[in-house]
Amino acid sequence: MSGSDGASGTAAVDPDVRIPDPAPRHTPLWTVLSAWLLRVERWLQSRGGPRLRRNLWQLWGLVAVGGILLLVGPVINPPLTLDDLTDEASDVTDTWIARSFSADYGVTTDEDGRLVTDVEERIDAFFPKDLDDRTIERVLATEYQGHALDPSGITVTLDGVKQDVDRERAAVFLRLVVDPGEQLTGDHELVIRYRLSDLAYVDADAATGRPVDLLRWDVFGPDLQQAVAKLDVRVTIPQELDDRLVRQPRGSLAWTLVGAGQWLTPEPDAPPGEVAYAFTSDDAAPPHAQARFTMPFEAGSITMPPQSWIFWVQTFGPVLPMLVLAATLLLSFAARAVAWGDARGRPWYLAQSEPPEGVTPRTAAHLLRSPATMELAERLKDAAISGTKQQAKRQARLLAAAGAAKRAGRLGDRHRALRRYLTGPERAGQVREGLRRVPKGFVRDWFIAAPIALTILQWGIVRQLSHQAVLAVVWWPLAFVALSTVFAAIVLAIALTARPLTRKGALVKQHLLGIRVFAERTQLLDRATLRDRLLPYAVLGAPPRATGRRVAALLAPEITMPAAAADRASRADGSRAGFLTGPRIAVRVLAVLLVVGAIVAVNVLPASSLEPETPRSYTGDIPGSTLVTIAAAEFDAQLTRSGGDGARLRVTERLGVDFSNEGAVPGQVVREWPAVVDGQDLGLSVDRVTVDGEDAPFTTEHEDGRLLLRTTFDDVRTGLHDVVIQTTATRPAVATSVGGRDVDRVSWVALLDGWSNSVPWDDDSPPEPFRLSFTADDELLDDAVDAGWTPAEAGAWRPAATEGGAGRSTATLDLAPDDDGRWSLDVRGDDLGVVLDLPAGTVAGADAGAASWARTAALAPGLFTVVLAGIAVLGSVIGALGSARRRAPKPGLLRDAVRWLTPSALAAAVILGIWTLNGVAGDDPFGDLVLGGLIAGVVAVIAWYGVVMWARPRA
Repeated sequence: MSGSDGASGTAAVDPDVRIPDPAPRHTPLWTVLSAWLLRVERWLQSRGGPRLRRNLWQLWGLVAVGGILLLVGPVINPPLTLDDLTDEASDVTDTWIARSFSADYGVTTDEDGRLVTDVEERIDAFFPKDLDDRTIERVLATEYQGHALDPSGITVTLDGVKQDVDRERAAVFLRLVVDPGEQLTGDHELVIRYRLSDLAYVDADAATGRPVDLLRWDVFGPDLQQAVAKLDVRVTIPQELDDRLVRQPRGSLAWTLVGAGQWLTPEPDAPPGEVAYAFTSDDAAPPHAQARFTMPFEAGSITMPPQSWIFWVQTFGPVLPMLVLAATLLLSFAARAVAWGDARGRPWYLAQSEPPEGVTPRTAAHLLRSPATMELAERLKDAAISGTKQQAKRQARLLAAAGAAKRAGRLGDRHRALRRYLTGPERAGQVREGLRRVPKGFVRDWFIAAPIALTILQWGIVRQLSHQAVLAVVWWPLAFVALSTVFAAIVLAIALTARPLTRKGALVKQHLLGIRVFAERTQLLDRATLRDRLLPYAVLGAPPRATGRRVAALLAPEITMPAAAADRASRADGSRAGFLTGPRIAVRVLAVLLVVGAIVAVNVLPASSLEPETPRSYTGDIPGSTLVTIAAAEFDAQLTRSGGDGARLRVTERLGVDFSNEGAVPGQVVREWPAVVDGQDLGLSVDRVTVDGEDAPFTTEHEDGRLLLRTTFDDVRTGLHDVVIQTTATRPAVATSVGGRDVDRVSWVALLDGWSNSVPWDDDSPPEPFRLSFTADDELLDDAVDAGWTPAEAGAWRPAATEGGAGRSTATLDLAPDDDGRWSLDVRGDDLGVVLDLPAGTVAGADAGAASWARTAALAPGLFTVVLAGIAVLGSVIGALGSARRRAPKPGLLRDAVRWLTPSALAAAVILGIWTLNGVAGDDPFGDLVLGGLIAGVVAVIAWYGVVMWARPRA
């Protein structure tokens, strides 16, 4: 073979004509990782051969089997469901019962400021007759909120006699087992003493949102399978800690969805320098009940320990397979770059004027990794061997070569060229001829087996943990599975496709590089003839687009067909070969973007609905808002001129608010108003909030076009309090159209829709009348197009001139409940407030364009759905008509539009259609959904028939 590494002929080469071919410089990371892999490979080979490899494969097989069991098998340690809890409650006599459970917690701090808690539990246990289990078990937590509790000093006495305790340790709990040595019956006193460390942790206060040092503890521990008839809990803390309490502590007892709690006050019998809190309950608690006490301290009051090692295991253990795969990915890159790198030829090579012996252009393309010009080299070789007597065949081959030259390197040819490159027999032929080799060894086995086994294991772990509580904030199951799968696919691709050059292959590659240099020096592509045997090899490795243009110019004089006909023939050949023009690529990209855009739209845009969303202030999901009732309310709105033609709306709300002491979070006042109407910002802000005349802390947030106010009281308030809220809207008017006439509308909403059902009050004490008043300058009222209360059932607008002739008028509306607690006016179907329509241009700042855009945006989902459905139907009809033809359609833009846009438009229309139908109000939403589903189904059937049958070649 030309270019072999024989001794003869190399020493006589003039150094001046040598072309340096330096070895590749690898990054230090790849070099270090690859060296480590090579050492591991040598070490494993020294320890065993095929038997060790089989054992390692079996090990990875066991890992994969374990992952499969986690993925499709039963859930390990599933959380108790409501049925499980009720079943165990019915079997309460199967174990001993706690007639009383008394827990005494002595909380102190050590020299470092860390929390230390001494616990004494006194349990009056009743053992039924014929009880099968003679042991007594108590489960203590050893990990809590990332801290190691380190239970110590554990002693157990039964009826005053000290007992031996068997300790069964698990990852996050310690099970204490006491065997008294005899069958117990009747009543016995069990006393358990132990010490816990670092019970407090840093958390955000539910009432204020500020960080606090929270001591929140479940008295019964991780697992109390006994019923408790009476509970008595006492917590003693130092005076200096009590001084740093954010609010008074709280004690609670709950089981499933049933629970009760109370705010705690200091006990009078506490030791000097200490403060004691206690709570009791005479309500029987079934097994697995929860008895908690909560003490929030100011941030920094308690020194927090570092996170325990179990916390880090719990946090990152579930993603350990993904982390191992990430490390394997780095190692595979290093192996491909260095350990599995190409062998070296000479440190230099020469310009070559002859093709390598026994190497076809296709094989040469694989050696140079040049898929873009492989077809061009193949076509040039075919054109070169055509005889002059076979003129028709020669012209056909010339046209094929010219078409390949025009397509070389273009975007529309990349996928086809890469497919031909990867599926050609030359990939395997290089290995048979000794030009490339297949890496073997333990490392490659690892790169093949580990991705498969670890990915299955990662899927299984995520499936198991999806049934459990979230262990850490960093928990994205879908991302973990996706990343693991991607890492595994890349590692497998590297391990299975790595084919580094051998010494022989490296020398042939240098010969081919020499041809490239010779072609550049001699301008071979500009002066060569088609019979030049070097021409097919010269186009390899060079820039494909520029090379294609030069070869096309070289071929043009040889083609006798007219240029226009040759161009048409070249295009037809490209279409048959699978070449994609710009419009055909655009069709495919558009088809993908339609589906992706529909998915993004339904997840990012506000929910498509013809009815407004239920206000958050009415849903009860804001901490502290559920048990706060409004007993009386007066709303006073004043519309005045500001800054010339501008306007300002000031509202004062005087509320009589009743705070309950039954909530687990201090009661909070929550109010909500529209802040954006028809796409126009009202400039609404809260100026001040007072309670009983004193300023109250509050926070506001904008969401879904509304402004939400929430107070942030950190102390517990009970009873009736006077709350005053002052708001200002600097742009109260919005541009809109009423009855075909453009107006500036001032819309004041005192209470959002649903208030009559969502603002609670005490049934024993019906609320006082609600009063609304609206005051405006007469100059605005004189030009008003329309004015009135909303809803219309509230009555007509009846302004009354204010005293003193101030040029202002006031309208009032009184709402009062009847003897049954029902409101005299049913306004549940709309917002309660005032609408004042003024001629367009009366108030500066109203944006008519924003209103039009808001209306268009509201209708856009439905319009897009109709347009996409129309595209799907049109494509289906074209496909159905085309399927009746005897011949298969020619590849082109029309066929691509039918094959790609029809199903993608259908999928996007179904996604947007379901999203839109979910927000449509009607008497029978289910019927609308079924109708939409039937229409989509019919379109889908037609689309499938048209796309598949029309694209199917017919005999």
